[in-house]
Amino acid sequence: MKERQSRLGSSWGQRAAAWLMVAALSGGATLGCPPSPTPKPPPVPVPSATGAATTPPGPQVNLVDPVAKGMDVDGATALCDDNLALAREIVATIKRLDPADPSKLTWESTMGRFDDVYLAIFDASEFPYLMGVAHPDRAVREGAQACESKTDELMTGLFLDDQLATVLKAYAAKKETLTPERQRFLDETLRDFRRNGIDLPESKRERLRAINQELTQLGQKFIAEIGATKGKIQVGPKQLEGLPDAYIKSHPAGPEGMLEITTDYPDFYPFVKYSRDRDAARNLYIAFTNRGGDVNVSRLERILALRQEKAKMLGYASWADYAIEPRMAKDAKTVRSFLDRVSTAIEPAVKAELAEFRQAFDAAGFKGKPMLPSDRYFLTEHLKNTKYKLDTKELARYFDLARVTKGLLALTSEMYGLTYERLQTETWHPSVEAYAVKDTASGKEIGRFYLDLVPRENKYKHAAMFNVRTRKVLHDGTLQTPIAALVCNFPKSGQPMLHDQVVTYFHEFGHVLHHLLTDTELAAFSGTNTVRDFVETPSQMFEEWAWNKQVLDRFAQHGETKKTIPKELFDKMVAARRAGLALATERQLYLARLDLNYHASPSGFDTTERLKEIHGEHFSFDYVEDTHFQSSFGHLIGYDAGYYGYQWALTLAYDVLSRFKKEGLGNKDTAQAWRELVLRRGGSQDPREMVTAFLGRPPTEDAYGAFLRGK
Repeated sequence: MKERQSRLGSSWGQRAAAWLMVAALSGGATLGCPPSPTPKPPPVPVPSATGAATTPPGPQVNLVDPVAKGMDVDGATALCDDNLALAREIVATIKRLDPADPSKLTWESTMGRFDDVYLAIFDASEFPYLMGVAHPDRAVREGAQACESKTDELMTGLFLDDQLATVLKAYAAKKETLTPERQRFLDETLRDFRRNGIDLPESKRERLRAINQELTQLGQKFIAEIGATKGKIQVGPKQLEGLPDAYIKSHPAGPEGMLEITTDYPDFYPFVKYSRDRDAARNLYIAFTNRGGDVNVSRLERILALRQEKAKMLGYASWADYAIEPRMAKDAKTVRSFLDRVSTAIEPAVKAELAEFRQAFDAAGFKGKPMLPSDRYFLTEHLKNTKYKLDTKELARYFDLARVTKGLLALTSEMYGLTYERLQTETWHPSVEAYAVKDTASGKEIGRFYLDLVPRENKYKHAAMFNVRTRKVLHDGTLQTPIAALVCNFPKSGQPMLHDQVVTYFHEFGHVLHHLLTDTELAAFSGTNTVRDFVETPSQMFEEWAWNKQVLDRFAQHGETKKTIPKELFDKMVAARRAGLALATERQLYLARLDLNYHASPSGFDTTERLKEIHGEHFSFDYVEDTHFQSSFGHLIGYDAGYYGYQWALTLAYDVLSRFKKEGLGNKDTAQAWRELVLRRGGSQDPREMVTAFLGRPPTEDAYGAFLRGK
C-alpha cells in the first residue's frame, strides 16, 4: 500500500488526504549531502524549454535532511514551519510578477517556481506525517501531526489565491511550446485551481476553507483513533489449538490461566486463520473490525457530509465524481462498469468456492454454523491444507525476516543495477534500519530508505511505504535525492514468517523502487506522485517475484535444516494460491462498492445500515451483528472513492507481467525497460502511454481476467 500519496493536485483535499501512510505504509550522516565539507560547485542554471539558461529569482529550496532534523518535537515543528514559510516566500515572488507584462512571464519565473512551492511543501510535510504515525514518543507524534493542518491551510489558500492564479493563467495564455512533462504540469495546475474553487465567490471560498480545515482535522483524528485502539480478548490455552508452536510460545498464560490476544496484526491474522475455536475468532474479529469505535463512525458521517457539500459547491453531482475526475477512470460511472465486469468474471468461481467452503466448514465440525467473514481466513487455510495439502505453518518455517530482507535486496540489486549500503545512523527507533542506494555503474547515491518492519505500541498498524523526501535537481545544481520508509508489522527475525507477509514485503518494496528510481524534472511528478488508480500497479506487479521458485531459493531456508523449499511444497504453495481467490476478490469488490456508494450518495444516511445493505448484496459471508467495519476502514480517508484503484491497478499489473513472464522475471533488459519507461517517469506521463510503451500495445484487461478464471 502506498500511504499518503504525496502528489498535490486535482484537489488539495485528495492529494493531501492520504498524503502521508499508511497505506501505504515511509524513509546517518547527512542524507544526500557530501560526506565531508567540500567546496560548493558553482550554480548550474536550470535550462528553459527553449534551451536558455536562467536561475529563477527569489528564495531557493535548500537541501534538507528531514530524518536528522525532524525526530523530536522541535525538529518536526521547525521542518514543517520553515519549509511552509519558504513556500509562502516563493509564492510571493510569483505574485509580484506583472501579468500584463508577458516578457517577465517565463516558465522559470512562473510554473518552475510553482514546482518549487510543491517541493517546499513536500519537504515540510512528508517526514512529519511519518513521525505522526510511527514515532514511539506520544509528544513527538502529536507535535508532528500538527503539520498537516498547517499544510492544508496553506494549500487551501494557495489554490484560492486570485493574484497567483492570474499570473499563472497569464503565462499559460502565451501558449509557449513546452516539453510534454511541463505541459502536463501546466494543464493540471489550471485544472486544480478550478477544482479547488478559484471561480467561486469570496463568501463560498470562506466556507470552502472552513470545510477543508475541518476535513483535515477529522481525517487525522480518524486515522489516529485506529492506531490508538488496541482491542483484545481473553482466551484459555486450549483455545490456541491449531495455532503455530511459535505463536503459542509467545502467548504464555497469565496468573489466572488466561492469555491475551490483541487486534494487532501479528496476533489477529494467525488467530483467525488457525484457531479451531471459531467463537473466539469471531470475538476477536468483532474487536478488530470495531477499532476506531463509535467516535470514528460519527467522524466518518461528518466527513461524508462535508465532502458532499464541497463537491456540490464545486459543481459536481457527488464527491465520487469529483474525486475520480483526475484519475484514470475519470468518473464514477466508469468505475461502476469496471466493478461490474470483474464481478461478472468471477461469479461462477465465487459460487463454486462458496459451496466448497460450506462443505469444508461442515466437515471441519461446524455443520449448521453460519460462515462469517472471520471464517474466510480459516477456511482458506483449511482448504490449502486439505485440498492442496499445503501446511502454511510448515511453509512459514522457511521464511525469516532478516533472510527475506537480504534476499529481496540482492534480487532488486541485480534487476536494476543497484548497490545497497547499510548505514549506521540515528533513527526514530532502535529496530529501524537505514540503507543508502547507489547506482552500481556510476557509484553515485540515488536515494535512501528506512525499514521499520516489526510491531510496537502506538505504531501504524498496517503495511505501507511513506515518502520521506522527494527527488529534484535544485536550482544550484544540487541533487536532492529521494528517501522512502517502509512501515510494516512483520514477525521479528527468528520467528516464522507467513508467505503472505513475504508477498506484502515485495509489494511495499515495489513502492520503494518506484519512489527511488525516478528522475523527473518536476517534484510534482516525482516517483509515486502519480494518479491514484495507477500508483499500486508497480507494487502489485512485483508481488509475482515472491511466487517464483528461483527467487525464493535465494533466501527461503528452513530454520532448522537450512534447506530450501522442496519442489513438492513449492508446487503445493503455487496451487493453493487459488484457494479462496474468487471470494477474496469478491471482498475487494465489496469494499470498493462500499467506498464508492458512501461517496456517491447524498449525505445523511446511517453508514452502518448502508454497510449492512451492501454487504448483503455483494459479499457472500454473513454480516456480524454489532460491528461497524467503516470505523477502522482507513482507506475511506486517504483513498476516498478510490478503493476501486486496487483492482483497476491489478488489471494493469497482470498486463505488464505478461511481458515479464514471456521474457523472464530475471531478464535484466526487461527490468531496465520497466525502469526506463515507467518507474523513472513517475507521474510525468499518462499511465496508459507508459504501459503502452512498455508492452508495445495498448493495455487490456485480458491477462487479469484470465488469471481470475484460472487460465
